[in-house]
Amino acid sequence: MYEEEAAKISRLAKEVRYGYRGGRSLGDGVSPIFRLMDGIIDFGISLRASDIHIMPMKKEARLRYRIDGALFMPKIEIPIEILEQMVARIKIMAHIKSVAVGTALDGHIPYKKGEDTIDIRVAIAPVKFGESVVLRIMNAEHQLRKINELGLSKDLEDMVRGVIDRSSGMFIVCGPMNSGKTTSLYAILQEINSPTRNIMTVEDPVEGVIEGINQIAVNEETNLNFAGGLKAILRMDANVIMVGEIRDEETAKIAVRAALTGHLLLTTLHAENSVSALFRLREMGVPAYLISATLSGILASRLVRKICPHCKEEYRIESAGPEIFLNREEISPGDVFYRGRGCEKCHGTGYLGRTPINEFLRLNRDIREEILNLARIDEVKKIAKKSGFKDIREDAVKKARMGITTLEEIGRALYVE
Repeated sequence: MYEEEAAKISRLAKEVRYGYRGGRSLGDGVSPIFRLMDGIIDFGISLRASDIHIMPMKKEARLRYRIDGALFMPKIEIPIEILEQMVARIKIMAHIKSVAVGTALDGHIPYKKGEDTIDIRVAIAPVKFGESVVLRIMNAEHQLRKINELGLSKDLEDMVRGVIDRSSGMFIVCGPMNSGKTTSLYAILQEINSPTRNIMTVEDPVEGVIEGINQIAVNEETNLNFAGGLKAILRMDANVIMVGEIRDEETAKIAVRAALTGHLLLTTLHAENSVSALFRLREMGVPAYLISATLSGILASRLVRKICPHCKEEYRIESAGPEIFLNREEISPGDVFYRGRGCEKCHGTGYLGRTPINEFLRLNRDIREEILNLARIDEVKKIAKKSGFKDIREDAVKKARMGITTLEEIGRALYVE
């Protein structure tokens, strides 16, 4: 049970405090701070956490784990007196100069877990009561998957394959942070990877190694940014280019022109939905005629928590149910949906694991004309609907009806207006 592991970490924290005052280590010669930090990380790995947060407060340090996209705070007591030792140990593990205090820092830890080495990214920032730390565990969340393992519906999967089978054009995956964008692009890269194609990427950082693909890591210290990496790739006779993210006007314009000159260009973009991504490109200064000429499709994605299969139960919607759905055609009082009661397996949350909800905007002649006419978002949506476009809400509700996720989780993930 996780309560036992949490209690163990609390005991280790007390040992660190005692050892700090008495100048002692444990009988086996291993420093208590070593045991504490290894225990905190091992606990996170066992919980399937993607991030570990160490937050200084006035009298204690708060320890939280992000599991399936939501923060979870087990009952662990960490005295504020030992925070400085904890941060110092993390800096040593991440090869960060310990003398650096009062500034934002980052690094990574090659953490040994049995026979495996797990990459842990470290971010440190000075806050009111000390230094706050976030450790990102790059393991299960970033395993390479195939397209048929992304959780796409059959129709969406077929549309995505139709776009990436082309020799040129621009394909965008959009969504907020931690919505599965990179996982989707890596799945696509594996699908199209072959000895007959020269595939190159520029990423920040390279999150997974795919054999047979040239992958460039952004390096700000040498002034190698996305735009610079993309320019270099264009001189390397590439067939397919993947840009980890379009962040600025220069990268956007180079990417669009690369797609225009016969490359298949794959990238991600921070946008709320697929239609908004069109207008995000325009905001970055990309001419409407280039967007219309090069863009092939946009996949919008969110990750929602899945109902725990060990405590799953069905229920019927009542008139007092989720207001964000009841006034819409797809949900009616009396409809059957599912939820998790909460159990030991899911730490009482009712959720276990995550799955994507998606929408796919495939550009046709009518939509391209609307882009040229500088149409509004709602006008583009209307035209897309006439062509069979289904928005992300429809995919989400379908998965809720199937018992994969809950209406409450959909509302949380979609930031419903």
